[in-house]
Amino acid sequence: MATLDGLRPLLVAGTDPRAVVVGSVDSVHPTDPAIVDAALAGDEDAAVAAARAAVDRGEGHLVHSSSAASVSRWVRRAAPTDAWAGAGVPLNAVAPGVVVTPLTRPLLDDPEMRGLVERSVPMPLHGHARPEQIAPLIAWPASPENTLVTGQVVFADGGADAVLRGDRTW
Repeated sequence: MATLDGLRPLLVAGTDPRAVVVGSVDSVHPTDPAIVDAALAGDEDAAVAAARAAVDRGEGHLVHSSSAASVSRWVRRAAPTDAWAGAGVPLNAVAPGVVVTPLTRPLLDDPEMRGLVERSVPMPLHGHARPEQIAPLIAWPASPENTLVTGQVVFADGGADAVLRGDRTW
């Protein structure tokens, strides 16, 4: 968030400015409100302390989802403001599901961990993603063709968001 805020003046000064954040489908999982609130307030010390407290009480799994939710909420809050939309800069996020990378490959190769991953992020449409499947979705909102889409979190998750949240978000 601080990086994008710092880059915003450069974007505004350029031609066809756009910003796209890579988020995560993990943003739809349960979160720790103290972590989210501190992150949205820009209070890194408080966010770290809240994350440590979550780990200490055995809820370390909430740290990543809280971080991801903070990013998504920041995009939705910041995008329609004078600083972003008012300056002509669309700001959006793409939230992938599980993407097969060197980080996730060992988890997916372990049958027990793969089961845990698939229960946490069910992806009924074509399963786990490859980076080249996500890249075009990141490219379009960053392109000059995007003149109206802002403040959106677009899930590229093979349906995980729909499975996990159903229609209760509308």
